[in-house]
Amino acid sequence: MPATSWLIIVAMIAYAIYKQTQRHEIVGSSRFKLAIIYGVVGIAIGGYHAPTSGLAWTFLGASIALSVVVGLARGRLTRVWPEGGRVYAQGTSLTIGLFLGMVVVKFALGTLAYVEGISDNGGIGEVLLMIAVMVAFQAELVWRRALPLGARESSKDAVGAAR
Repeated sequence: MPATSWLIIVAMIAYAIYKQTQRHEIVGSSRFKLAIIYGVVGIAIGGYHAPTSGLAWTFLGASIALSVVVGLARGRLTRVWPEGGRVYAQGTSLTIGLFLGMVVVKFALGTLAYVEGISDNGGIGEVLLMIAVMVAFQAELVWRRALPLGARESSKDAVGAAR
């Protein structure tokens, strides 16, 4: 794997951790922004090919399922609170740990698939796509939790406006 790919994945993981530590307003129309960024970068980097065997499809399915489960867990465990007519969210050490754990498990699954000859098609792009899936599920759950607290659909909506 080229050094550039490693630099990109390290930078994207560092960026994700940084974003999770920052308090941010929850706005419905932009909730998938980070997932889209990860998906686009993952596609641009490449390194993803369709599985060629049943077992390779099983590994891909397990990887996607892991992303969904971790995304839902992170969405449930992210701090969400109203303040000054807006609704905010911020990750916790647990949500950051879940994120890092998922990345480690994804790399471990890819390494196992490669070593066992199940698949040699995985790469950094695939890891970023799995992160995109996780972040999308997390964002949707956080949004659903924020709605009853008065979260805005758009940044153009009035602050503290009644629904």
